[in-house]
Amino acid sequence: MIIEKVKGVRDFIGVKAVLRQQALETIRKSYELFGFEPIETPSFEYLSLFTNKSGPEIESQLYSFEDKKGEKLALRPEHTISKLRVVSGNKSLVFPLRAYSIGNVWRYEDTKKGRWREFIQADIDVFGSSNLVYDSEVIACIDFALKKLGIKNYKINVSNRKILTSLMENLQVEAEKIVQVLREIDKMNKVGVEEITKRISDLIGKEKAEKVKDYLNGKEVAELDGIKEVDYLMADLKKAYGIEGVYFDRSLVRGQDYYDGSIFEFEFTEGELKGVVLAGGGRYNKISKNFDADFAIVGGAIGFDVIMEVLTANYKNEFYNSFCVLSVDNMDKAREIAADLRKAGITTDVLLDEVSLSKGLDYCNSKKIKYAIIVGNRDLQENLVTVRDLESKREMKFNVSSIVDEVKNLF
Repeated sequence: MIIEKVKGVRDFIGVKAVLRQQALETIRKSYELFGFEPIETPSFEYLSLFTNKSGPEIESQLYSFEDKKGEKLALRPEHTISKLRVVSGNKSLVFPLRAYSIGNVWRYEDTKKGRWREFIQADIDVFGSSNLVYDSEVIACIDFALKKLGIKNYKINVSNRKILTSLMENLQVEAEKIVQVLREIDKMNKVGVEEITKRISDLIGKEKAEKVKDYLNGKEVAELDGIKEVDYLMADLKKAYGIEGVYFDRSLVRGQDYYDGSIFEFEFTEGELKGVVLAGGGRYNKISKNFDADFAIVGGAIGFDVIMEVLTANYKNEFYNSFCVLSVDNMDKAREIAADLRKAGITTDVLLDEVSLSKGLDYCNSKKIKYAIIVGNRDLQENLVTVRDLESKREMKFNVSSIVDEVKNLF
């Protein structure tokens, strides 16, 4: 009987799975280099944890269910709320707290290219400080991780939710319409400023909509709250971290209503995936009050599955740095060499079946293994093995006694 996988999820096997794990480890190490420590939370929480924050309508986007005792639960749709539960409930924590969470999240949404119902988010947050230097630090950490992954063609768009909120208040827009206006402005890069002006005219009137249009078109409005914070952030990222390519995006809103300060997005700028958002985040100082706490927060998340699409589409690496030991006629020695490499932390496969050299090399190529170590008695008489670079086809002779050091030099 053939059973199909559930809609909106994926399987990964072999090289694809290995590359995903390598990318996740790169992100994890990057976060830790900036002093962030892990927070691990359960895959499911009480449903009320999410509905109390976002309202009962959020349940339609969740994987919710009842356990055998009738408790209403839901798979986590993000890491933020679970981390807030942990941090607000732990009085022993020392602030400012740098924390990261990497793991699967689930959302019941329509599936399309790049959007799945199960996916990975890689979050970082700084809890307990309203100092803008932490906004810079979060952005710099994500920038560091993306560069470590080998991604270069992106720009960083920054803004501040205070700016548009201040503009709406100056125009005396009714409080219940502000969120609606901001959601329309967030679509500007897709539909253009004229269409946005038309849409918000229906909400707030033509005269006020024209004032918003002036701002979106670049008119200086120095008195608006948040402008100075954007200026500081852009200058600090360049001065403290040497980060170029940071732009003030006046239409940037970000979808979550809980942002109340700096906001940012990393936008890919090349190829068929041009315009996709690689990472994003911002400051949300007030949300902790929903958890009977009071601490400022700034954070961001890398969209891991989008990252993998960008990597495979634009930075194709046909081989990854692992080894396979092939025996021509001395399996015992081949296994001994493999054991030495593994002890040194070098990923090493061994083809244990007795096959011809050509079939062994076919096996390595099928797994995109970079180097084949060929062990044969003729070489061993001189205490040598042959190492073949399967990408360039170059062959090298290495001394068995120093094979570990010789192999490390290939990285």
